Amino acid sequence: MSSRQKILILDPSPIFRNTLKEVIQTTQTRVEIDEAGDTEQAEKILCQRPADVVFLDIALPATNGISFIGRIKRLVPRACVVVLSSHDSAEYKEASIQKGADYFLSKDRSGGLRLLDVIDEAIRKREIA
Repeated sequence: MSSRQKILILDPSPIFRNTLKEVIQTTQTRVEIDEAGDTEQAEKILCQRPADVVFLDIALPATNGISFIGRIKRLVPRACVVVLSSHDSAEYKEASIQKGADYFLSKDRSGGLRLLDVIDEAIRKREIA
């Protein structure tokens, strides 16, 4: 049986973090979830407890999440990065993928089922790796 998957949710909104955490815990049984509201907190967590999957917004205090994707990949090269953003544009998606994001979803336009599929895929992807 596989070990518990470590997940980090990086989003400035405590409400969004809590909602996403509840969704993940409802659909995934073998996970440990950490939360961060900014990149400084996230970096500390990633150094102490490397995440298998990182969910992040690109609108973060003091920096943008797109530039932080590269930092995540340097700290935890095998981490699966899922961008969840209200900034739904082809430019943001392309920039996120170029920096190393595995998935890019719009908070506004992605259906709940697509989010559930991505959560499942991202966690399964790390279990296999």
